[in-house]
Amino acid sequence: VGLGKTHLIQSIGNFVLKNNPSAKVLYTTSESFTNEVIDLLRKKKTNQEEIIEFRKKYRSVDVLLIDDIQFISGRDRTQEEIFNIFNDLFMKHKQIVLTSDKKPKDMEGIAERLISRFEQGLTVDIQNPDYETRMAILKKHALSKGIKVTDDKEDVDNANLLEALDYIATNFVSNVRE
Repeated sequence: VGLGKTHLIQSIGNFVLKNNPSAKVLYTTSESFTNEVIDLLRKKKTNQEEIIEFRKKYRSVDVLLIDDIQFISGRDRTQEEIFNIFNDLFMKHKQIVLTSDKKPKDMEGIAERLISRFEQGLTVDIQNPDYETRMAILKKHALSKGIKVTDDKEDVDNANLLEALDYIATNFVSNVRE
């Protein structure tokens, strides 16, 4: 949590579009996807065209990005749709990128056949940033607020700012948002 998975997955989508503007990239959260499935199921008169449009939306992309896939746990109908979409895109040699706060094998309440598919791709474990990276993040954040931080310790104001950033970078290590 708080390590930049959402930022990373959105950056992947932006990178694809920058390098291939005609690519069809779709970003969604597992919650939004689940809500779409629920909305389709709740309608008393969902017609076949609505179901076809829903499936076409997800199966006609070049890159599908789903954030926080762990939240489909226990959602059988959502898992069924994702399974079918995953298979369709995989067979078409399209890209699928998922984020989760757990490794596939550690996800509970998700069908084994989905876990198996999640594991067949590249799995990357994102770790807490080291001190230097935390300092760089803090300096960049300060700059975005109009505060330039340098390594000049002779400037008293800058030295005090560096000391405050050092304190934060040293004591807040598990969540970048903190």
